[in-house]
Amino acid sequence: MRYGIITTGSRGDVQPFIALALALMGKGHDVTIVASENFREFVEGFGVQYLPVAGNTEHLINSPEALKLLEGGSIFKFFYHLQKVAAQTADQSNRDIMEACSHFDGLIVSVLPLPLVYSIAEKSGKKCAVVFLSVPPIPTREFPYQVLGTKGHPLVNKLSYRLMGLGYAMISKQVNRFRKEIGLPIINVMKACLQSDMLAITAVSQQFIQQPHDWPPNAHVTGFFYLPPSAREKPSMNEIPEGLEDWLAKGDKPVYMGFGSIPIPDKEKLFHALQGILTQRRVVFGAGWSILNGGGAPGSGSTAGGGIPTHPNLFVTKYVNHDWLLPRCSTAIIHGGIGTTSAALRSGTPIIVVSILADQPVNGKMIEQKKLGYHLPFKRLSPKNLLQAIHAAEDPLIKENCRATAAAIRSEDGLGNAVDLIEKYFAHAPAK
Repeated sequence: MRYGIITTGSRGDVQPFIALALALMGKGHDVTIVASENFREFVEGFGVQYLPVAGNTEHLINSPEALKLLEGGSIFKFFYHLQKVAAQTADQSNRDIMEACSHFDGLIVSVLPLPLVYSIAEKSGKKCAVVFLSVPPIPTREFPYQVLGTKGHPLVNKLSYRLMGLGYAMISKQVNRFRKEIGLPIINVMKACLQSDMLAITAVSQQFIQQPHDWPPNAHVTGFFYLPPSAREKPSMNEIPEGLEDWLAKGDKPVYMGFGSIPIPDKEKLFHALQGILTQRRVVFGAGWSILNGGGAPGSGSTAGGGIPTHPNLFVTKYVNHDWLLPRCSTAIIHGGIGTTSAALRSGTPIIVVSILADQPVNGKMIEQKKLGYHLPFKRLSPKNLLQAIHAAEDPLIKENCRATAAAIRSEDGLGNAVDLIEKYFAHAPAK
């Protein structure tokens, strides 16, 4: 089969699909990832074929307007802004995706481009499967729609998924304009997707989200998609930063702090909290997509020009291989995106989720409820609260729970389960 995997968003929206591509390639399939143009080097570094989509998500999310909305913490305002800006390149990106999909037998898509790719599949008569990387929008009585938390009454839980319509409303005009252009009727595409029999995979561990009993038979929780260790060694992004091994060897296990592809919404608040713990703890700081001002290297002194502190107890790097680093750390302080969360869970490292928006608050609440760490919303971040969170997360009971959960996750085969489902689903793909 020739599979096209279409995904947009952050690195956390791309890396799991690289793992899926490699697993499908290992079974003899031809796989291409279709993603934003800033991911070419990342995808091709793993030996996976790549086709670009107009737009640079890293630049988009670091715009002053986006950073201001991140600080406010409103998921709807933030995504409304991103959609408004993305609309400027929408016509080109739609053409890019439409052209790319013409080359594939089967389409596999992430949640953000799902309405568009579902429409393309409908027009071309091809099968389409969706992979959700976090709590999915598939209605269930067992837990509510993610913006409402983790618990609720069964009846209210099922009804809460109607809130998904608010998110779809932000993009419905753009989607329906595209459908009209390619000769399709105007419909609620997200509703049509969820009512269809398309394969829906939730690439999350059963240790984190158990498969609801009232889901339809086409929906499955498979387990996380992890890159094989051999693949992690290839891209330059995953090289061990120069000097880090020596720095690690010179003291106690450090705390890891990193916010991945979500830029820091309030640098002054974060750097103040970081400065407050450096006298007591060593810290490896992964900048990711955040743009840091000043500082940024092991040294001495306090804050450099309003930027990140400089201190002998601090090591700063842009990217780092979580699989390699996190087992060497005492605690992981992360934003709670599912990609970094899954890496921390598999490492057995206690987790502190400093949530900002999207699925991060609900992931943080689940981490705390399962006694795998602590949830500290970014708005409550301070030196005192961060130190208290570190001490709470390093409780012996939490450490033991993390070790047991990590062992259970490592015994799962999320990729193998997903590949089996995909091969069965696409085995009778309609002829072109």
